[in-house]
Amino acid sequence: MIKEQITRIKEYLKELPNNQIVAEDLEYFTFLTTLLPIPGYQQAAQVINKLVANHNLSLLVSELRHSIYQTNKRISTIENDVERIQEMANTVSIVTELKEQVDFLIKQAKENFPSEFIVETENSSVQTILNHIINAESTSIIANDNSHNYLRNVQIESRNTHLRATDHSSNYFEGTEFKDSKGTVGMNGITQRGNIRVDGNSVSFAPGGQLIFGNQNQVNASCPVCKKNIVADRFIVQQSPYFQCPQCKNVFETRMH
Repeated sequence: MIKEQITRIKEYLKELPNNQIVAEDLEYFTFLTTLLPIPGYQQAAQVINKLVANHNLSLLVSELRHSIYQTNKRISTIENDVERIQEMANTVSIVTELKEQVDFLIKQAKENFPSEFIVETENSSVQTILNHIINAESTSIIANDNSHNYLRNVQIESRNTHLRATDHSSNYFEGTEFKDSKGTVGMNGITQRGNIRVDGNSVSFAPGGQLIFGNQNQVNASCPVCKKNIVADRFIVQQSPYFQCPQCKNVFETRMH
């Protein structure tokens, strides 16, 4: 799971503009992405890209990188990307000065960038956000080109939230609340398509906007070992070549028909 997350972050960082500095050390900038208190690796990677593009903040990023490598010279000799990133994390966790540099960098990032939270998933991808509180002036949850976002037990505290799912895409909400000073809108077991705006205690539908009860991507199967019924999401299952039965814990190869 950690390896898959690192791979996704690295691939996404490669696609972002202003990435010449990032491309020089993808492992470091992937590690930096994992440090940000932002749910959703794409949103966190976009913030990293903004840090690099900002002259003053880019200096802080470079200073932190230099400090980490100077503190633990073994990092630069590790060839495996997952092991290298884990070694960076271990080094920062035990060195007070490095933790202070990280905290200062995150603080400066929050002060310099507007409070906007965006999740944008595209190109037949899937993104899941679990057990998070999102606090921003505005929030956008976007899925394009046969892609899907899944939010479970998420609290969104924004003045307005834009939900968009186009081109055979969807957003699915389970135990999710949208809050502002005017009220709360809850969505539990709801699939969203088209364009919808949530403000206070109201929901506004653009032409084609839909809220559908239930997960439209749900599939059912029977475990070949314990014979128990398995309920899962088609697109989440397709993200991995293997699937574990939640009852007997046996692992099987994923096969979708």
